[in-house]
Formats: sequence, C-alpha cells, structure tokens
Amino acid sequence: MNYTLQQLRYLVAVADHGNVSAAARSMYVSQSGVSAAIIYLESAFGVQCFVRHHARGVTLTSAGQCFVSAARSVLMHADELQQRANELNNAARGPIVLGCAPTLGIFFLPRILEALRAMHPALAVQIHDGNTDSMLRWLRDGTIEVGFMYDLNCEAPTYSKHHLTSLRPYALLPESHPLAAGSPIRPADLADEPLILLNSTYYAEYLFSIFRGIGREPKIAHRVNNFELLRGLVAVGKGYSILNLRLGEDSPFDGRSLKCVPIAGESPRASIVLTSMPAPRPSRRVSALIDACNLVMQGFDSEMCRWVS
Repeated sequence: MNYTLQQLRYLVAVADHGNVSAAARSMYVSQSGVSAAIIYLESAFGVQCFVRHHARGVTLTSAGQCFVSAARSVLMHADELQQRANELNNAARGPIVLGCAPTLGIFFLPRILEALRAMHPALAVQIHDGNTDSMLRWLRDGTIEVGFMYDLNCEAPTYSKHHLTSLRPYALLPESHPLAAGSPIRPADLADEPLILLNSTYYAEYLFSIFRGIGREPKIAHRVNNFELLRGLVAVGKGYSILNLRLGEDSPFDGRSLKCVPIAGESPRASIVLTSMPAPRPSRRVSALIDACNLVMQGFDSEMCRWVS
C-alpha cells in the first residue's frame, strides 16, 4: 500500500484534536495538506475514518477508531525502528588506535583484545607500542586515540584518565642473589646494588620515589629500552630491577631463574590507566575499550599480581 508515515501522523493528529484546522496548526502545516492526506488514506484503504460536521470539526467512525489505533501502532514501530538505527549508527565500529606500554601489553592486552572482540566485533584495534614519553607525544599529535599506560605524571586537565588498577612494586633479582630468599626487601637493602633501569623519564621518577623515604638514590648500572633485555641482564647477575608486573621467573633466553621479591613498607603503587585527550564525552570506541578493560580487571588480583579468573 502506497502511503507515508507523515500521512498517518496527520490522521492521528486530526483524531486527537477532533478538528482539521487545529491538527494543521499543531503540526505547522497547511489545513489543505492535512485534509488531502485524510482523503487519500480513506480512499486508499477504503475506510471512512471521520464524519465531517460543518463548522464543528470531525468525529471518528467505529471503523475510524480501529484504523487510527492501527496507525498509532505503525508509528510506534517506526519510532522503534529509528531508535534501533540510531543505536546501530552509534555502535562501536571501525578503527581505534591504541598506544600500549610493552610491559602492560604482554600481561593484559591479549585478554583485553579477546573481551573487546566478543563485546564489539565491528571494532578494529590498531596497536602502537611505546614508552610513556612516546605515548604522551602520540596523544598530543593524534597518532593514537587512547593510551594503555602507567599513570606517571599524566596530569589533568592536559589528559583525561580512566583508572583501571594499581600495582605494588617488587624487586627482580637473579635466583642466586642473597636477597632472593623471599622475604620483603627494604629499599635500603638495594641502595648499594647495581640497578638496571627501563629507559623512561617518567618511570625513573616513580622508581626514585621508592628510595626517597630513605634519603638515598639508587645506583644505576644500565638503562635499557627493551624489557626482555632487562630481564636477561638481571638473570645473569648484572644487577636488579624494580618492576610492578610479574611476567614469570625464567629468563627469556637461557632459562636462568629470576626471583620476584616484594618491596617492604608502604612503597608507592603504580596506577594503570587509559589516557586520552580531554573531550566533552568519550567516543563510542573509547567507551567500548573502557568497558572491556573494566571487565578484564575484574579477573585480576592486584595484590597478588595474578589472574583469578
């Protein structure tokens, strides 16, 4: 049947107002346009909807009452269809470029991507891995939309942050080291030991804050960019490191054992966040990523630094 939703709206308006002129005024259209729509619908469907009363408006016939009720139902379903279309248009789809700290990526990203794929299959994630300095630069120049990173001097209002979890620091030592027995280590016990440091300004500031309470600074033996190189150097006795994620206690290359020993006292935690540039509201893609990260973090025990589900 060839009719329009607008014609049905005119029909319902006349039924509600009981008057063609009043219906036309309520919809900011001409009276003749409304009258033409009613005449067309009555002719097309073979139903007389109204009895016209000269100068006294119109009244619905019995058939007209049923027909108008059906027209209301059609209009309601049309509104539902539009709402569904709006939801589809606002769905998380297309590419999102994610910056990720390598150490966090190894531990968290596979689970996050798996959850994101299950929740939003039309969302395609592109990954840029880099240190904090690189990600902050990429956020500012638009290379990435969001960074999965440690919250190290990422101050608002320059950046928008969503907190995910916080991690305690621990000392990474070769298995043969005297301090690797398992008891928590005081920062003072490490102050004279050679430190192998991940080469990041922001991470160095965090690490130095662990020693600030004893009034000493660590002795840096090596600065490295590669996390597996750091683990390898520790494994062969070139020094210790302080990290927040426990990624296994074997050296990645020769199988030598490493030990993760807690830092004693109330050492500052490292906060893990999703960071983006400020916006009135996050994009649907960023919101989807936040939802997936929150879901994954429900299965992570930050105190023990392990997955519980």
